[in-house]
Amino acid sequence: MAHPTSQQSCPPTPRRRQFLQTCSTLALLSGRTLAQDANTATTGLVTLTPRVRPEVTTRVVYSMQLEGKLSTPSTSGLSEFPLKAQGNFEFDQRQYPTASDSLLSRRASRRYSLARTTTTVGRDPERRTTLPPQSSLIHLYGKDTQLVQLSPEVRLTRPQVDLLQFACDPLAASGLLPTRQLSGSGESWNVDPWVFAMLTGVDAFITQSVTCTLRQLTPAEALIDFQCTGQGAVAGAATEITLRGTLTFVREAGLIRSLSATMQEKRSASAVNAGLNVNATIEWSQEVTTPAATLPEEIPATFPEERQLLLTLVTPWRLLLLHNRNWHVFHETADLVILRMLDNGSLIAQCNLAPAAQLSAGKFTSEEEFVADVERRISERQGQIVSSTVESDVGGWRIHHVQATSIIKPSQNSPQPAPQSPSPSTNPPAPTNQTIFWDYYLCSARSGEQYSLLFSHADDDSSRFQGAPEQLLKTMTLRSTRPRPALPR
Repeated sequence: MAHPTSQQSCPPTPRRRQFLQTCSTLALLSGRTLAQDANTATTGLVTLTPRVRPEVTTRVVYSMQLEGKLSTPSTSGLSEFPLKAQGNFEFDQRQYPTASDSLLSRRASRRYSLARTTTTVGRDPERRTTLPPQSSLIHLYGKDTQLVQLSPEVRLTRPQVDLLQFACDPLAASGLLPTRQLSGSGESWNVDPWVFAMLTGVDAFITQSVTCTLRQLTPAEALIDFQCTGQGAVAGAATEITLRGTLTFVREAGLIRSLSATMQEKRSASAVNAGLNVNATIEWSQEVTTPAATLPEEIPATFPEERQLLLTLVTPWRLLLLHNRNWHVFHETADLVILRMLDNGSLIAQCNLAPAAQLSAGKFTSEEEFVADVERRISERQGQIVSSTVESDVGGWRIHHVQATSIIKPSQNSPQPAPQSPSPSTNPPAPTNQTIFWDYYLCSARSGEQYSLLFSHADDDSSRFQGAPEQLLKTMTLRSTRPRPALPR
């Protein structure tokens, strides 16, 4: 019989194997921590680097409270209204490594269990925007100082994309961490210019300054204060932003555990949005959680193609269209939807969509009648028709296209264009002494349903506008049922 202290070779049981694996993992973690502490003790320098591990799932709980004023141009100046908003988001997140070390090339996936904003303007009823369950899985890609959201399962709408672009996104916040070693508490550093844009959501910045300071350091955590100021543009509107806050970085896990911040923004009105003068309070927490089976182990490494990023336009009628992300919903009623196209913040074009005469199946408005209707409309602008063409079958639609032109002249009463009225104008603002193109499309379905699309753009923007109508027209479809109108709360 073997002596009790003698060594024997025996196959490990499943329980013993699990015990050995746990001990090995703890030894690796302990060794890494000891190595970091030894390096800090030897060099006196501190490294605070985010870690990207696709095998790790984190749970993020985010909240935002906003209050201030919303302003719209009117003939008497600016009209201001009290504004209150609240945003709440909860999601599981997984990040993926990239070939580049740049934080701008980051990739991640999220599964939202909650994504909701509620907004109240003046005495209007509360307005709520939510992400539907079928769109809960979102892939994110960093590009051009912004995070781009893509649903791999269904196409998003413009309101849904805007909903998911919130300030101090956890992926953007990791850009606040130092890219160099620090000597210890009290040291400050600056970050790359893109961090300001990604944190605040501006499309472009004119000036920006981001300063971070290591306030407190322990073997487990680092407490970092940050302050961001800058001027830029959001959807063509000039904006000034100040953002101050504090984040807690867990050194061993290599992730930001929590962030709290306050943001002040003054934004002018633009061609697609009202002006803002608001203060916001932002808080979120992040913790490692059980790996989520609902998140993919990997997502495509290449940035999505343009066709994958198309958004769905859901009209108040049976009509559906797909549009690229340069188009923004400017106005919507039961009778009219207005889209405006921006390129690098500049207004390029407008599209007015409306139902036309509804006829019996197989019928459509005659060419003569439609041309006569366009002539009446363009005469108000002192314009003229330059072409009229018909395509009998474009994806099941008969499309009659009439193009006209006119010249916008200065007002005789005022050398400056008049401000927009409180209710959106059906015509976009345009420079004076400029040739404007008006493209009228009458789209007739086999069912007898007809819809009109009116595009307008200035001659100087023709190259950037080229192909825009065709992209929308070739994606038109009809739903099986008409949407139910929203009831007041």
